[in-house]
Amino acid sequence: MKNLDTLFYPDSIAVIGAGEASLKWGSIIITNILDGGFKGRVYPVSSSRDTIYGLKAYKSVTEIPERVDLAYIATPASTVMGILADCAGKDIRNVVVISSGFSEAGAGGVLIEKQLIDFAAGHSINIVGPNTMGMSNLRWGLHGTGAHPRPAIGGISIIAQSGNVGNQIMLWAELEKIGISKFVGSGNEAVLKVEDFLEYFNRDADTRVILLYLEGVDDGRRFLDIAKSTCLKKPVIALKAGRTEGGGRAAHSHTGAMAGSFNIFEAVMKQTGITIAMNPTELLELAAVFDSFPLPRGNRVGIITLGGGWGVITADECEERGLDLPPLPESLKRLFDSKLPAFWSRSNPVDLVGQPDHAFFKEAIEVMVSSDAYDAIIVLGLIGAAKFGIRPIKSAHRMGFLPNEELRRYENMSREIDKQILDVILALMSKYDKPIYPVSLAAFPDDEMTYTKEGSRYKAIVYKTPEMAALCLSKQYRYRRFLQTHGK
Repeated sequence: MKNLDTLFYPDSIAVIGAGEASLKWGSIIITNILDGGFKGRVYPVSSSRDTIYGLKAYKSVTEIPERVDLAYIATPASTVMGILADCAGKDIRNVVVISSGFSEAGAGGVLIEKQLIDFAAGHSINIVGPNTMGMSNLRWGLHGTGAHPRPAIGGISIIAQSGNVGNQIMLWAELEKIGISKFVGSGNEAVLKVEDFLEYFNRDADTRVILLYLEGVDDGRRFLDIAKSTCLKKPVIALKAGRTEGGGRAAHSHTGAMAGSFNIFEAVMKQTGITIAMNPTELLELAAVFDSFPLPRGNRVGIITLGGGWGVITADECEERGLDLPPLPESLKRLFDSKLPAFWSRSNPVDLVGQPDHAFFKEAIEVMVSSDAYDAIIVLGLIGAAKFGIRPIKSAHRMGFLPNEELRRYENMSREIDKQILDVILALMSKYDKPIYPVSLAAFPDDEMTYTKEGSRYKAIVYKTPEMAALCLSKQYRYRRFLQTHGK
């Protein structure tokens, strides 16, 4: 296994081709590193400037007086080999080649990339890229990518064969308050391959879940061996692009990747334990749930719903994904009989028939999650019910019949009710070690997906649709089955 510790945890960084306050790659990268809060030493290297952002700029890495752990190269492809020679002379063992114009660009680029591969092998240099948007380690304060996302710090590490896709996922994570540990855009993978990063993240204590965006894998056997050993330790979620003929052609022109049959890929991935996502939204949401919830012990699902129709839809979604909906035990029927009108469903899903009692919402969740009949609970409409309920209040305010302070009081009250229910969900997941999937059927554009509480063992993910909750539950159950099959 390659030692990538100083790649992801450098104490000093040189940015070659650095600039100041421009949209050129060297400027974008060093701006991100400095603004992102990196605590180590940063050395700009520029042939045309004496200072950059108040830092002394060097004409070459060989002029830097101190040791350099990591170098970024953001200069034309034709200059990269000479710069690599300087890096080797400076004993720099980790290089991120942002530059494009290599194997993805035709025969001339293929030749330069071959020279780069041979040089790296001869001088024991780890190279990310070329043709990459960079890499980040948020826990280390290193933001070294072309985009400038600022997601929360968490347990998800991203390996992306498209830096653009990977950075967009980080931007979505920022919006949804989903925590990220590390990111690497593997680019053309001239030296370091996707499986090298996968192997490293397998033993990385800061990484709890690994998210993969793949266009192609060259060494299939090595990838599968590493993937399986990794999945036995932590979840790996993968989106395979290039599934169609047109997508395969696009993947090859993008990074030079050879994309194989998706059906074969999917079958083999299931054997390794990798969880397959079919689109970027699934990819991020699956990674988030694996980083937030306990795994279900089995496939038995209890559903609580504020309205009957959503319960029916969710029951279909669950059963179509191989999940079971056991009937309510008699003891639970008697308990709900004492709380609900006589016309309640008396079945699973439990229809609360629109009862507005928020204290009972919390009691109903614990009744279900504490039952030995269920391994996981889906809660429909309880989160967001109060917010939905103040819509008429907002209408009255717009018409001028409700003072501003009254509207704010109702809004604060609705937020507090949701917070109390989410606090209960977090406490119950910790108490019973079972996942609870809340679905807000009154989601608003500014709602955040992830809810955290200081000191809590788990996080809450609030879903906007029941089908996504059912999908995430089914994928978690399949991963649990994989672990059980292998004695974990």
